[in-house]
Amino acid sequence: METTKKTSTIKAALLVIAALSMLLSGLFIATASRSDASPSPACPDSFSLTADAKNCFQAAVVSSADNPNSCDTGELTADGAQCVVAAQLIPQAGATLCPTGYSPDDSLAGMCARFDAATQGSATCPAGSRGTAGTCYILVAKGPVGAATCAAGVLTGTNCVITGAAPTPGAATCPVSATVQLVGGACYTLQTRASAFAACETFTTVVYTATTPAGVCTTAAGTTACPTTVTPANDGNPLGATAADVTAVLVANVIDSCNYVPITVLAACAGGTVVNGDNCEIPVDLVVAASTCGAGFGLLGAACIQYAAPTNAAASCPVGSITDASGDCRKPVADAAGAYSCADATSALNGKTCVWTTGFLVTPSADLYSCAAGARTVSGYGAAVEVTCILGAANANTTSGPSCLQGVLSTDNAYCIVARIDAAPAAVAAPVPSFTG
Repeated sequence: METTKKTSTIKAALLVIAALSMLLSGLFIATASRSDASPSPACPDSFSLTADAKNCFQAAVVSSADNPNSCDTGELTADGAQCVVAAQLIPQAGATLCPTGYSPDDSLAGMCARFDAATQGSATCPAGSRGTAGTCYILVAKGPVGAATCAAGVLTGTNCVITGAAPTPGAATCPVSATVQLVGGACYTLQTRASAFAACETFTTVVYTATTPAGVCTTAAGTTACPTTVTPANDGNPLGATAADVTAVLVANVIDSCNYVPITVLAACAGGTVVNGDNCEIPVDLVVAASTCGAGFGLLGAACIQYAAPTNAAASCPVGSITDASGDCRKPVADAAGAYSCADATSALNGKTCVWTTGFLVTPSADLYSCAAGARTVSGYGAAVEVTCILGAANANTTSGPSCLQGVLSTDNAYCIVARIDAAPAAVAAPVPSFTG
């Protein structure tokens, strides 16, 4: 409707402009006729010579342009005739509703949901089993029936342990070497006896004592006479010294003490050892060899032990299984329940249930919306209803004005001016023609 009105207005404006153009052209032609009744050969077709005969002219043509409509505020309607903005929704108190077949569900935070039983597939054999539904099984190993037995010994773990005769002790031997000898069944080592000075003797009238360094026996100071003979005391130490061995020690030409040098003797052997000439016999322990067991037995601690394999019962399928044609043991297992699924891809599987969710159903009405400007308009219905505010007609964006197909407009935009075709082009760009009559 608006487009029709806009077109009619444009046509009326064009008719008015054309009438004015014809009126002016008639006046100009009439004036020109009085000046020059016949067209001038100096002008192009449809052009006339001006009164001053300098240029050629003809009436300008009024043309118009129809640009697309536009809106200062909002958007164009589908037909482009009006400007519109979306209406504002006024919040309303009250309960929200779910679409038909849906209901709010607390487990889904109050969302609208619809539930339906999922489709269960056919039963199958569980993972790791063999066969088909109804005859599913797994293979199990055969095992012995009853405990293993031992022909001899005691069953310990997976072996029969047989205890043999007591071990035979090994022989005791002497570790003979360069220093160790075996004499008469005794094992010993010889250690050379050390030499030492014999002990100093004590006599009836003269007491000799050892001095430092050893090797000299002397009397106490103040001895006035030295014995002429040194004889052994009754302690069993042989001295064998003679009077010549005794030396008098003079002090101021007076005998002060008497000295003699004792003989050298072998040192005694330590306790637990035996004197053997110039040596001491030191006992050495005999080395006892390891005990031995009879053939087929090994020494374990203090006993001779032999291991033997037990006699196992014949292998057979365990209880609850059966032997198949191949000799394998089959143990039946229960079928696995078929998986659940939803035929509708828009639903979600939750256990054995298919769940659909959707938003709350809101059916807008005109009284739920308001317009800050313009007239409220409701289109559509139900969930597709649309409420908008019509602000008014769109901007037409139509322009019109004079134009020349040839030449240039005069300064009053009423005529098109061209230069005479039989003379040089006029220097004036847009002269105003002068008329006579």
